[in-house]
Amino acid sequence: MLDHHHIPQVDLEFVNHDHQETLVITNRLEELLTGSGPEDQIAAIDGAFFELLNHHHTHFEHENREMERYGFPAYELHLAEHQHLLSGMDKELQHWLRTRDLARARDYVLNVFPHWLMNHLVNMDTVSATYIHRVRHDDLDQAQGF
Repeated sequence: MLDHHHIPQVDLEFVNHDHQETLVITNRLEELLTGSGPEDQIAAIDGAFFELLNHHHTHFEHENREMERYGFPAYELHLAEHQHLLSGMDKELQHWLRTRDLARARDYVLNVFPHWLMNHLVNMDTVSATYIHRVRHDDLDQAQGF
């Protein structure tokens, strides 16, 4: 299970909030996939998997708008990472819907996705959030005449 104590916080509150929601959804999906009788939880697994994908679409749209709005220099690279995750997650969801392959779904939810998430948080979100936070404050200082 992903633990919120091990998720780094960044300089943008909406990003931290969205990451907490990611943990809740991912942990619920993990419980469904690893609990007793996951075969009886197919509809709930489907729903949680769709929720995780939809959550990331919404989160990335917001994050992408902010990066573009504040001229984040590595916007294209960060955007490509978002697109890579969405494509991969959709691929895994479609595979799950076709095959009901519990082993593969478990591997994605317990290993592949958490690894991507932590790497992305440390190497992408921390940098972009710090940049946006700094630019916002510089803009505010300029508007106030500092």
